Amino acid sequence: MSSSQTIGILAEARYLTQNQPMGLCQELERRGHRLSLIDPQKTFYVMGDDSWFAGLDILVGRGRSWGLLALLNWAERSGKITINRQEAISAVHNKAHMSLAFAASGLPVPQTYLGSINQLAGGIPVDAYPIILKPIFGDNSRGLLVVNSPDEMAGADWAEPVALAQRYFQTDGYDLKLYGIADKIWAIRKRSPFNAAREQIEEGLVPLTPELEDLGVRCGKLFGLELFGVDCILTEQGPQIIEINDYPNYTSVPDANAELADYVLRRVAERI
Repeated sequence: MSSSQTIGILAEARYLTQNQPMGLCQELERRGHRLSLIDPQKTFYVMGDDSWFAGLDILVGRGRSWGLLALLNWAERSGKITINRQEAISAVHNKAHMSLAFAASGLPVPQTYLGSINQLAGGIPVDAYPIILKPIFGDNSRGLLVVNSPDEMAGADWAEPVALAQRYFQTDGYDLKLYGIADKIWAIRKRSPFNAAREQIEEGLVPLTPELEDLGVRCGKLFGLELFGVDCILTEQGPQIIEINDYPNYTSVPDANAELADYVLRRVAERI
């Protein structure tokens, strides 16, 4: 695409020091495109006044705040192209809704439960432990808690009325991340935040098997996400999907900034 485009980057302040969306911004500017950086929490908005997104060719969102989701929805109602769409982000923001979709999809996921701490402690079979507890709206691994028995579950310091409880697998200390830009998938080995490494294994890009590629593509399509990361673990039964997130940092993905810029500009070109 030769002509200059005007790209809106709608990003929460907490992401403005991270690889994304700043890497995408730098690459778009390097190519001569105009950027409009929008913080959804920096000002207030008047309903019906569309001036904040006037002139944008596309709007790329990074974040999950209620304000950001509302602005994405607003722009979409006026016909703007958005990445990711508000509906897709909302579908994975709520981990209960995400888990329901995974459970109905036939994709390989650990057994997952939903209920209050006392209900979970009294109902989950003992042989299903250890269990990892997750808040419904948690992100970036915040609020996760591993419990090893019903008694430990019952005594857990958990402020929310309900929790997601998922079977927790011991691994070799490394997780697998599937990064996706539409149908293009990369597999990255990363150190687990919970399991101690049994031996030192090089982190970073690993060969993408047809099984992993298919898994990544199916996860993205299930939620309608264009930019996404799928957290997986490798078990004796094969890969298990832990969760999916919208617009990750694409750590260790070769030429990630260029890949993202190519995709954003291609989406604009499809509309022209």
